[in-house]
Amino acid sequence: MKTQKLFKVSRLFIPLAAGLLSCNLSNLYAQTASEDYSIVTQLLGQGNASVNGSQALKNNSCVPTSVANGLSYLNAYQLSLGNPSPFAFDPNNYGAVNHLQSFMATDPVAATQPANALSGLQTYLTTAGPLGNPAPGVSTWQTWKPSAQSLADVLNAHDGVQLGIFWQSAGNTITANQPWSPQAGGHFVSLQSIDLTDGSGTIGIVDPWGNGTVTPPVAGTSASYDSLDVSTVAIAAGGYLAAGNYLKVTYHIPVLGDFPNIDTGTAFAGAGGTGLIALSEVEAVPEPSSLIISILTSAGVGGFMMIRRRK
Repeated sequence: MKTQKLFKVSRLFIPLAAGLLSCNLSNLYAQTASEDYSIVTQLLGQGNASVNGSQALKNNSCVPTSVANGLSYLNAYQLSLGNPSPFAFDPNNYGAVNHLQSFMATDPVAATQPANALSGLQTYLTTAGPLGNPAPGVSTWQTWKPSAQSLADVLNAHDGVQLGIFWQSAGNTITANQPWSPQAGGHFVSLQSIDLTDGSGTIGIVDPWGNGTVTPPVAGTSASYDSLDVSTVAIAAGGYLAAGNYLKVTYHIPVLGDFPNIDTGTAFAGAGGTGLIALSEVEAVPEPSSLIISILTSAGVGGFMMIRRRK
């Protein structure tokens, strides 16, 4: 079966999950935002022949591949504004995937741990030489249990955004107001659009698995666009995940390779495949105006710090 895992869930994850703050969805309204990924020269696929390692490693390389796609969008958007590239090298290539894969310690069985997804990216962005891609103007962070509004905000800011989705399994369904523990791994994708009203609607993603196959498990050679239905669900305390409101996603169009094989009981396959958005990872470049203001205030010009974000 295809073992497309975000990471292998273990007790080591409990301290991370237990420390999460509960997001507040009490003020719900419409969130609509999108990014134009057509400005990216190529959508990178985790199963491409240029990705290092065995087929099992390629099948589990969704994190470095989707992060490279996010960096590629960030770079292309800055260039479209007439700004200089924030990177020493263009990240829209499989060399970037392979370097991220190495820095993130991606494994053919355990895939990529969430902490390594962030630390590996940060190492990639701060390492000089052929393996790294110095980008001092790029900041990156993870948000556990992201809200719909936070996702719309980073899309409107034209940041690179990835989502970590935990699978619902056949024997471990997501039930409202009940505790839930992910047991079948997960997947990393790039967020391309969001269209929600009162916590329900759709999101568009760039999926690094692409048009891969389930049997045998072979990831696609290029990424694909998919649409997922979204609703909010309250999770109670008592599982690996902290209590609170999560975004529940469901693939409503059959796409081979998006989910492990249902026959093993690990996850639902194709249409109806469901999971929770557990985290987001973001790469951002501040506007030049923000940098100028920061420099002026640091020099004592003006009485306070004022950072403007993109509208």
